[in-house]
Amino acid sequence: MNSKLAITIDSFTVEGNIISPSIEMYFEKGSISGIYSDVAKLNFLASQFALNPLIHTELRNNGIYNRLTVNEYINFLKGLYSPSITNGDLLTLLEMNDKKKARLHNLSNAEKQRLRLIHCLMNDKPMQVIEEPFQNLDEHAKTIVINILGALKKLQKTVIILSNNMEDILTASDSVFRLDASGLQVVDVKEEETAALEKNEITPFRVEKIPTKRNERIILFNPPEIDYIESVEGQVSVYVSGEPYPTSLTLNELEQKLTPFGFFRCHRSYIVNLQKVREITTWTRNSYSLSLHASKAVVPLSKNKLVELKRIIGI
Repeated sequence: MNSKLAITIDSFTVEGNIISPSIEMYFEKGSISGIYSDVAKLNFLASQFALNPLIHTELRNNGIYNRLTVNEYINFLKGLYSPSITNGDLLTLLEMNDKKKARLHNLSNAEKQRLRLIHCLMNDKPMQVIEEPFQNLDEHAKTIVINILGALKKLQKTVIILSNNMEDILTASDSVFRLDASGLQVVDVKEEETAALEKNEITPFRVEKIPTKRNERIILFNPPEIDYIESVEGQVSVYVSGEPYPTSLTLNELEQKLTPFGFFRCHRSYIVNLQKVREITTWTRNSYSLSLHASKAVVPLSKNKLVELKRIIGI
């Protein structure tokens, strides 16, 4: 009996230029593999995986039904997938026994992030692709996610983690790959772990939060919470759920901090979270805008940024 799963991925090209060649991938059943690359290649890879009927793809921006309680949400999904796992076992694995009656909109981002992973536990597909399962999680939450991944292994599911953070991949993966212009390369895990340890020894702990201020209070946002950022006459505002929050950071500083999280400088005065973009609209020959699906905001897109945006999202 063959213990490997074979996957073929088309070449990734932009305007005739090959960004990544066509690749053949083989994964052991019941294993966890990590693929490290930049946001553009990972987005393309995720879109390719989603076309395969044997693969469940769990993206970090997949929605949940916020009006349901945790227990109601689990029962809803059980109606879709008909799994053998019980609600109690799921809640214990997620460490959310005390949250079963809580509405999803009242959960923390970390709790919502791991709650989404129950899709992977419930569906019967042999391969589970998970995008950035550790992003913006503290050490305790990361441990819970690692336990969930371990449960998937016990179910003999093949797990593929997509991330642009090598340290996160090394934490949970049995094997690690790097996707670049030359194709998919096997990473020497011991060498990367040594490099990561050396980096941790000389690099201070970095909190990935964006500070803002409102009514004399400092409010910290995780990057995925942010819709877009606007600069008007030198004042920079971070928009979350349609509400502006002033920040002392400049657009250039924010661009540097947020680009690894999928943000894009779409205009000299705007940075947008590409995960929140629903439509690219053409108004005139030289006028474009981006519509955001959550806040229903519209953000301008400079003509000279259009080609770069198409390259990033793979169109």
